[in-house]
Amino acid sequence: MTAPSIEIVIRSYYRDLRWLDLSLRSIERFATGHDQVVVVVPRSSLPRIPSEIPLPRPGVRLRVCRDYPDDYVGQQITKLHADRYSAADVILHLDSDQVFVEPCDLRARLFSGSLPRVSYDTGGRRPGPDGWRRCPEVFFGRPIDWDLTAPPPLTLPRHVYPALRRYCEARHGVSLSSYARATAPHRLCEVALLRGFVLLTEPDHYRWVDVRDTDPLPECRTFWSRLQTPDSAADQLPAELRR
Repeated sequence: MTAPSIEIVIRSYYRDLRWLDLSLRSIERFATGHDQVVVVVPRSSLPRIPSEIPLPRPGVRLRVCRDYPDDYVGQQITKLHADRYSAADVILHLDSDQVFVEPCDLRARLFSGSLPRVSYDTGGRRPGPDGWRRCPEVFFGRPIDWDLTAPPPLTLPRHVYPALRRYCEARHGVSLSSYARATAPHRLCEVALLRGFVLLTEPDHYRWVDVRDTDPLPECRTFWSRLQTPDSAADQLPAELRR
């Protein structure tokens, strides 16, 4: 049986380009087991890409999405349509400020046998009334006990994305893009919607990992681009990634 193709999809924009460059260098240095990386940026970010950050580059494809008045909502919508930017069998979502700090075989890390590992939180980092926490319950109209808002990594087969969009049109009568634009950002969590959909429709197709017990991708460190820069985080990086 042929192993499924895997692509890393990173939705970025001009303010995160230095983090993106660091993330891509870390993937090139430490990550194996994937086929390519797909970087998606809004059209208005293209002329802001500096020459010292080559895009595309070997192993990295550059795709362009439309501009949105609120690009926070824009990045949510892009992730919910990731299958339109990657043709891979399996899509791994990462953010620009997620950096590999040691070697990682992604196929070994992201799968349990043939089942993708999907993370959840039984402890609930967010309280029950939180907008992101309640997002999948509101969307699906069904109670969900777990907190599904954990940031990437998120690994899903490509069929999930069009299926979720069809579900939205059938239940809510609007496209998923329209639903996202009509929902306040603090009440919409795209990764919670994706996790919620597979939890409710095909839970046995995944290995569910409680983030309280297991870090789903310990070789990859999450920084916070709003609070740090690659320079300020340099002392937390391996020597191979410092500049």
